[in-house]
Amino acid sequence: MPETPPLFDAEPDLVDRIFDYIAQELPEVSGSVCHLKTKVRAEFRGEECYIANRPATARQQQVAQVLALFNGRNATEVARRLGISRVTVWRMLKQSGDTKTVSHFRDMKQVRR
Repeated sequence: MPETPPLFDAEPDLVDRIFDYIAQELPEVSGSVCHLKTKVRAEFRGEECYIANRPATARQQQVAQVLALFNGRNATEVARRLGISRVTVWRMLKQSGDTKTVSHFRDMKQVRR
């Protein structure tokens, strides 16, 4: 069945771009791409999505590295070794639930003042 020309030239949306990529990488599925695009649009219509820059497992590995390297006083050194900011080190510590380490360090900081 020949494709009809579009009524207007629209920029390809995310679904188009993803399926174009899939068709390019897997030519054997290119025949069903049009049908799959329609099904995907019907399934996820109106939803907004966020596509992370890296998989969650990469973040979990980095959190594990931070927890392994952090000794309660070396956030700057941990950040330097992992190539991240000190704020990110503290955020990872806080979000990991390692509040004992974080609160202990803050208590030590207040005692010094």
